[in-house]
Formats: sequence, structure tokens, C-alpha cells
Amino acid sequence: MNKNKNIYLVIFGMLVSSQMEAAIYEAKTRGGHDFTLETSDERVTGKTTEFELCGESVGVVKKVKLWMPDHNHGSTPVQLGDVSDGCRKLTRVNFTMPGDWEVRLELEDGDSGAFEVSVERQ
Repeated sequence: MNKNKNIYLVIFGMLVSSQMEAAIYEAKTRGGHDFTLETSDERVTGKTTEFELCGESVGVVKKVKLWMPDHNHGSTPVQLGDVSDGCRKLTRVNFTMPGDWEVRLELEDGDSGAFEVSVERQ
């Protein structure tokens, strides 16, 4: 799912507005926790290395893994940032090739869920 974001620039004292697409995904864990995953990039490619993970239970997310089901392999572990305003920054996201990926969440209580993310060529 994509969502429009307004970007405002001040150029020579004038306020200029333009629409920018942001890639936003939604997922629900087996236990019913809702999360969103968002990047400011218009589309997800191998150059997309950061996301924002948000949800009421974001503080109990203990691990985020990248997995490519069609190739039966993953990627390096994702770095979880601190909780701030119901969100956590995910860094060191490394999609090693284009294709369909899962961004898998593991919660402290054993619950889990996944976002389905299609990674495009750069």
C-alpha cells in the first residue's frame, strides 16, 4: 500500500509543495498485534536500507529478520532502534536481490508476523 506525503520546500522565500509517495505495509501477528512498516522511498529497492516500524506493541519486538521464501534464504540481521512515539527505526536493512521478501517480526512473548515486501530493481 502506498500513501502520499506532502513535502514542503522553501525556495527563495516561496513555499513549494509536492506530493511524494511513501511505501507503507501493514501486518498482523498471529496473536493479533497490528504493525505498519514504512520507508520514505517511493519504492523499495536494494538501496532501501531504513524503515520505520510502528504499532502499539512495538516495544516488545525483539528481532526483525529478512527472508526470501522463493530462494529459501535470508539476509543480515536488521538493527532495531529505540522506541519513540510508538515507532522504532529499522536500520541495516539489506535486501540482497530484487524479488519477494518477508520482513519477519519476533516478539518477546513468542508471537510473530511478517510483512510481504516486493523489492524492485534499482
